[in-house]
Amino acid sequence: MIFVGSDVHVRNSYFYATDLEGRRLGHGRVANDAAELRSFCERLLVESGGEVQPIRFVLESTTNSRAVQRQLQQAAGAAGFEQVQADVLDARKLRIIAESVAKCDALDARVLNQLARANLKLPTCYMPDDEEFALREHLRARSDLVRMRTMMKNRIHAVLHRRGILTPKEGLFTKDGRKFLDQLALDDAGRTIVQRYLSALDLFESLIDESDKDLKSVKRRPRWTKPAALLETMPGIGLITALTILAELGDLKRFKSRAAVANYAGLVPVIRDSNSKHYSGGITHRGSAHLRHVLSEAAWTAVKRVPVYEALFTRIAGRRGKQVAIVAVARRMLEDAVRMLWKDEAFRFVPVKSDAASNPSQPSGTPGSDRSATATKHAGAELASSVAG
Repeated sequence: MIFVGSDVHVRNSYFYATDLEGRRLGHGRVANDAAELRSFCERLLVESGGEVQPIRFVLESTTNSRAVQRQLQQAAGAAGFEQVQADVLDARKLRIIAESVAKCDALDARVLNQLARANLKLPTCYMPDDEEFALREHLRARSDLVRMRTMMKNRIHAVLHRRGILTPKEGLFTKDGRKFLDQLALDDAGRTIVQRYLSALDLFESLIDESDKDLKSVKRRPRWTKPAALLETMPGIGLITALTILAELGDLKRFKSRAAVANYAGLVPVIRDSNSKHYSGGITHRGSAHLRHVLSEAAWTAVKRVPVYEALFTRIAGRRGKQVAIVAVARRMLEDAVRMLWKDEAFRFVPVKSDAASNPSQPSGTPGSDRSATATKHAGAELASSVAG
């Protein structure tokens, strides 16, 4: 078997290849191009004696590691290797590289090669399949458009603020607000800039509408229809939040518990516990920032409609503040959402009992516990309608 450590860059990658005994078969920088990678794999096959055998690539995670992983699999297969494995390793967990005093491409590739030959259980990254990847791209592109739309609105406010103009309390971008902008007496520079920003704002609005139509079309695909409909039965979760949860979590079978899902999303606190020293800080912020953002937004709606979430929010907000409390609700919502998907059941509305109000961790308001027949019927009808639509 051949082992190849690879330090990946945008245009090229540095490879270090050996056989099982550690004999070097090849090393150097190769362009991230299908023809170049295939040529490199063919040279490795010749150096190893021409015998058909398995090959294992080990890559450090980067932005383009998924693309390079697929290129390597195709190149090695075309070169004649019988079994091709390409693992993308979690860079944060590879402390031997992250904390190395001497860092260079050749050394990193060699260390990765040694780790692969050691036959250790290495920390690999989850690679989404084509459908998951496409959905993530759609959602993240929409998020970028929303952010740019917000930027345009802030720029318009800034133009008026520099001129001492007070904006309507009802909002500047409502129908009345736009009429206010049209009738506003501005200097030539101010009017030109505001009109330019408004044109950009209208463009972003239309692009976001197009993105929403695309996502609605994606939701109708068999893979996403039922799970998205299940998630949308939870108050606060709509189309964008439901699809974001599905896209960012991917294969739910890889999670062993609710807590593992929260940890993956970076919604658990940092804990340092050693002997007599104890430290508990804010959340880890690891995992998808997109997922944490949509859950936090959804949590503000959920606390107004789900008593158990409201009780949890109230209890924590009194001690730690509203921002910490809403993150706690977001974590609870994510854990409940995953349980709904595991059990293939809709969210069910239930009032909090007096003992549950004082202890929001009680499972009475979570999916999977005993609830009233009326609530169950309501959720089931909502899910059936959603799926049928």
